[in-house]
Amino acid sequence: MDIKYRQIRKEDGYEWYTLLDKVWRVSYGHIFPEKVFAARENAMENRLRAFSEDKFIGERKIAYVAEHEGRSVGLMFGTLDSDYEYFKNDYADLVALYIDPEYQGMGIGTALRDIFIKWAKERNADQMVIGVLKENTKARKVYESWGGTLSEYEQDFVQMKVGYPEVFYTYKI
Repeated sequence: MDIKYRQIRKEDGYEWYTLLDKVWRVSYGHIFPEKVFAARENAMENRLRAFSEDKFIGERKIAYVAEHEGRSVGLMFGTLDSDYEYFKNDYADLVALYIDPEYQGMGIGTALRDIFIKWAKERNADQMVIGVLKENTKARKVYESWGGTLSEYEQDFVQMKVGYPEVFYTYKI
């Protein structure tokens, strides 16, 4: 399969958020109530207005899309500055890694992870962290297969004032 990887562009906003919402529904449908998904979809226009290359690309952040036949089938966003207080200053953070369910298991996530790792290492990072909902067993199995160490630290990922347990995998890179 011919997959192309490239940095995001301003015009990627709609496909970025459409893919993100699709993966959220499939991955988190058993975790979040319907109102979480509906609120995200209803806010699409506001999200698109806020979408910009500056938000995702800079000296300390990177975002890529994976395309098949001109359509986004994967996305990745990462930063050298983790937003997680516990990991701040010590870990590069693979913030978002989402693959269209129809394309999962084809190595796209691994390729996007590798792009992030190469970029982070070039900027002197030697560790990275990935946060994942505790109940997202499918993603957790992938992160474990990549050799991640489950951190003892947990925190809540809050959606609509409800906390959902999030766990973290750390890696030497």
